Amino acid sequence: MIPRRAIAAAEAGLSSINDHNVRLIKFYESKGIEFLGDLTFGQDVGRAGARWKSPKNLDATDIKQFHASQSGLVFRAARALLGIKQADLAKRSDLRGNAIGKVEAGEQWPTVIDRLRRFYEANGVEFLGWTDARTGLLYGVGARWQV
Repeated sequence: MIPRRAIAAAEAGLSSINDHNVRLIKFYESKGIEFLGDLTFGQDVGRAGARWKSPKNLDATDIKQFHASQSGLVFRAARALLGIKQADLAKRSDLRGNAIGKVEAGEQWPTVIDRLRRFYEANGVEFLGWTDARTGLLYGVGARWQV
């Protein structure tokens, strides 16, 4: 078990307890999350982000073990990358907070989705994922910093 305080510190990038960090990574990986980033010796991690693990191809016999989504835009993850709250996002994007909350919960509001996508991309966030044309489901959905 990891104390809430340790989880909050790790999510804020303030944790110095490696055991907690490793346990959190293992927890998220066990749930199907893959952490992304390019590590260069002596530098910070570049293009950091996270996404759902995805199969190499759709012919895989174990396709059902992978998370599939109907939307390739993971706005909560993008907001976490920027480290801002919904209220701050509403001010910066000139959108209503309740509309942002509904889209983050999965509701399909095309005009809000398009504006949020443009906002995040203008602020350096890249969305990830690929589509199975047969089902319309997306795999490997996530967000990370652009190059």
